[in-house]
Amino acid sequence: MGENKVTNLFGQSLSNDELVEFICGKDEYLVTDREYGGHWPLGSYKKYIEPNLSDGLLPVEFWEKILLHLDTTDDLNIFLDNLVGYLIPYFNSSEVVLKNNRINNTPLEFIQKIKSLLSQNKASLLSDTRGTGVKWNSKNGLWGSITSNLQIIRQRGGPDFLPEVIV
Repeated sequence: MGENKVTNLFGQSLSNDELVEFICGKDEYLVTDREYGGHWPLGSYKKYIEPNLSDGLLPVEFWEKILLHLDTTDDLNIFLDNLVGYLIPYFNSSEVVLKNNRINNTPLEFIQKIKSLLSQNKASLLSDTRGTGVKWNSKNGLWGSITSNLQIIRQRGGPDFLPEVIV
């Protein structure tokens, strides 16, 4: 028993149009963070995405579905927080060529959409203390954790997802 168990839950989430559930760690997609008990995007990325990247790149289908779900997800704040948790390891590669390929293959529309959503939802993100914003940065809620993580991506040479005014 168990021989046919799906080990590539990332691929399954794309096939079954369950990318929001995967990103947010719902049901079978939950990878528990030992420190705070919620979903652990880094652990999920390392277990389900990293080993299954063709040529080290996220598939076009990922970007397309993310763009669709950014406009329709029920809980945009948590979705953004978790999504950024997946972007950090994706854009953190010691292989310069791979990192540049990842940057060049990230749709500009996606980068612009993240900037726009952050600008539009700043007040909501500032007051939302769920997820990674709860303890270490509660006065800035999810806004603090998301923008801090996006600054890390930018500092490491990744795309700039930050809106012009982040303070």
